Amino acid sequence: MLQNQRIIFSDNGVESDLSLNLNNFRTGNVILPYVVNQDYLYIGTDLPFNHKYIDILTVNDVAATVNIEIWYSNAWIAAVDIIDETSVSGKALAQSGIIQWKTNRLKGWSKEQDSEDVGDIATVGIYNMYWIRMKWNASLKATTTLKYIGYKFSNDSALYGYYPDLNNDQIKASFATGKTDWNEQHFIAAEQIIRDLKTRNLIISSHQILDYEHFLEPAIHKVAEMIYCGLGKAYEENRKLAKTYYDNALKLNFFNVDRNADANLSESERSVSTSWLSR
Repeated sequence: MLQNQRIIFSDNGVESDLSLNLNNFRTGNVILPYVVNQDYLYIGTDLPFNHKYIDILTVNDVAATVNIEIWYSNAWIAAVDIIDETSVSGKALAQSGIIQWKTNRLKGWSKEQDSEDVGDIATVGIYNMYWIRMKWNASLKATTTLKYIGYKFSNDSALYGYYPDLNNDQIKASFATGKTDWNEQHFIAAEQIIRDLKTRNLIISSHQILDYEHFLEPAIHKVAEMIYCGLGKAYEENRKLAKTYYDNALKLNFFNVDRNADANLSESERSVSTSWLSR
């Protein structure tokens, strides 16, 4: 993941590379002591993108609104149509969820050869990436802690709509001691979907996935397949059926992925599958 996503936090001009912790949902977390008007969270990627899932360990309880800016033509340009699923009652980062946005239709994205050429980022040696910066209009709770920034296409609520038998404490305990949810399996399912799309030459980067809701159903079936596999031979038929559903869900005529590296879905990208990326 370090090859296609880097995460930098600027704390009053002092930069910390959070990539190792926040690119891996399995380990690590970081406190984000964000102070308004002096701090920024930067995300650099191999291709333009329009959303990120943020997994939160300790939530923010202060009223705040997120703003997204895109590095374009040597300036930070405000993104538009921001939808923040982490916000609860006007408090950003109050729950885990997706933050999504759109590029200003009159602007675009610029790839910078070196991170030190991006606005106020002083970190050097992060090459050939597109950048956004996130900021909030108020200081966040000082103990706000993030666990992961990346991709997640499904959740337990959606899973139980298809597989109500998995909403069972005994099954969770049989799968792993102390397990209370299937959150880890949802992250693994997203990774598997991305790998499968790459194997089929439908994408070269996870950042081409713009319409994440398009992958809800295959993610649900992949989660179920993994769970039934972990439960042993007694659930082998359930596993096979979930795998069949997953395979069928990925046999789509179109995938709503970005083919021209602009982080916007054109009409053709909404209706045509492809195995190439135009630049």
